Amino acid sequence: MKIAFVYDAAYPFVKGGGEKRIYEIARRLAKKHEVDWITLKWWDGDSKLERDGINYVAVGEWRNLYKNGRRSISEAIYFSFKVLPRLLGRYDVIDCTAFPYFPCFSSRLSNVLRKNRLFITWHEVWNDYWYEYLGKKGFFGKIVEDFVAKIKAKHIAVSKLTAEMLERKGCKAEVIPNGVDLKLIESIEALNEYDLIFVGRLIKEKGADAFIRLCQELRREFDFRAVVIGEGPMLESLKKESNSVDFLPFVDEERFYSLLKGAKLFVLPSRREGFSISALEAIACGTPVLTIDHEMNACKELAEKYGFVAKNFDEMVEFARKVLAGEWREVEKPDLLEYDWESIARRVEEIYSEG
Repeated sequence: MKIAFVYDAAYPFVKGGGEKRIYEIARRLAKKHEVDWITLKWWDGDSKLERDGINYVAVGEWRNLYKNGRRSISEAIYFSFKVLPRLLGRYDVIDCTAFPYFPCFSSRLSNVLRKNRLFITWHEVWNDYWYEYLGKKGFFGKIVEDFVAKIKAKHIAVSKLTAEMLERKGCKAEVIPNGVDLKLIESIEALNEYDLIFVGRLIKEKGADAFIRLCQELRREFDFRAVVIGEGPMLESLKKESNSVDFLPFVDEERFYSLLKGAKLFVLPSRREGFSISALEAIACGTPVLTIDHEMNACKELAEKYGFVAKNFDEMVEFARKVLAGEWREVEKPDLLEYDWESIARRVEEIYSEG
């Protein structure tokens, strides 16, 4: 098969859950199929780049995905127009990431004209959150999201929560979760450098500020080491809030896994999470996950089994206290074979073949 992944950000040049998913699946499919990642130009040199078997194809340049802390609408529209000529080439399969929506319409046009098989992969569904994100303009975001959910395609959701939210829109989606590299994690030694770890893009929805508050509260009773790993518009303001938490940019996988293996607790108090690969990686490293109970937080699907879902900040503090005091009983090492990237890639390959 000739496969095209459509997403304006590309791993490893841009790091995020959506980018990571495409990369891990694409590089495995590339062993048997011809795989293009149609994106924007995040690297120097030619507009085409081959890496790990993936053909990265840049259809334009745009250096800032975010404007004033929000995803740039202009960039999404720009990419949707630039991607169309490439999609009119000969592809058997097109897999377009749902957000930021506009490229899905270009993908659908290609599907109609070229009779290829179209898949739309959803990480989140926002619904009324659009109003919080864009104010009154959120009405248009919600309308566009509803239109994408009605596109004739095979829809894929990365979590049960996202699938359920799509179903309420009348869109049936198959759940194929994100994954983890179990063999790589097994091969890495623990590094006992930090006790509490937060990782994620430093935007308000991820809850890094709540993590810092948690650490400040726990300092009254415990001596421990904590770190925020991530980048984003809130970095400088977060640093001003705390002088007792270390800050690191996104680190490579090996170092990240060694830190997770040596940690006592992974904390992700996110109000909006489509899945959280980092939480799954923490679980695979044997580290419990602490998150919060929010209607848009799919991470709780993992934490309910391998950690704790707090209803409020006080419950977060109480669970973290138990962990630091050695009072939390660890669960048995989970069987995560269904989440191994090899298994995920096989499932994706099967669904592509079925159409």
